[in-house]
Amino acid sequence: MLVMGLSACGPLEPQDLPDAEPNGPLASQESNVIVGTLNWVSATSLTGTQRTKSRAVGYISIPAVGSRCTAWLVSNDVVITNNHCIGSASEAVGARVSFNYEDGVASGSRIWYPCATLIKTWSGDDMTALRCSAVNGQLPGQVYGFLTVATANAATNSAVYVVNQNCDYYTTSGCTPTKKSSPGTVLNGNYSTTDISYNADTLGGSSGSPVLSTSTNQVVALHHIGVGGNSQGRGTANTGVKATRVKARLAEIGL
Repeated sequence: MLVMGLSACGPLEPQDLPDAEPNGPLASQESNVIVGTLNWVSATSLTGTQRTKSRAVGYISIPAVGSRCTAWLVSNDVVITNNHCIGSASEAVGARVSFNYEDGVASGSRIWYPCATLIKTWSGDDMTALRCSAVNGQLPGQVYGFLTVATANAATNSAVYVVNQNCDYYTTSGCTPTKKSSPGTVLNGNYSTTDISYNADTLGGSSGSPVLSTSTNQVVALHHIGVGGNSQGRGTANTGVKATRVKARLAEIGL
């Protein structure tokens, strides 16, 4: 079951907030959740291939709806996020992505790419593709690389990690949602017709993150919702759209 609206999105940073009342972390039975003990780490602490892959993930500011999510590059100029983050061309207006929204990078040093062109959205797979423009003569994928989607779905008990933009704002109000890597295990490779489930930690704002295989570093799911969330953003599992479904949607737009 998909969540529509802002239930799985996160609070914006002050500089990204619209003139309307700032939206705080929204609790819902299906918001993204932390499972058990929080064990995500700063993406800057990653090494090797995981660090390389993490660079293609970014913070997407969505001013048209007053929210933020996570997005990732699947080509030099196309990013993927959730349909419940951006579900129409009007919601894409003004959208921008920063791929260096990381620990140790001052706000003034974050590079923002305009990604406001809706290519296509698929509500049934909670997936949206956006086209980004170049900055300083370079497309984002030429700077940060891009991710590859696996041809097969993840198996139950396989190791994964979710690269997402967040911080535990339930514990530390006003924290900065920098890039994190959340390790975990696939709980059910066939959680539903569309989804796998896993125990990697996320919160609202992590929507749209890539779920990557620890062994292949390919995308095995498009993260979108959690299960059993309480008022502190803790729950029992997170779920993501299966790789085969994501890959089929990408084929529709020539990727």
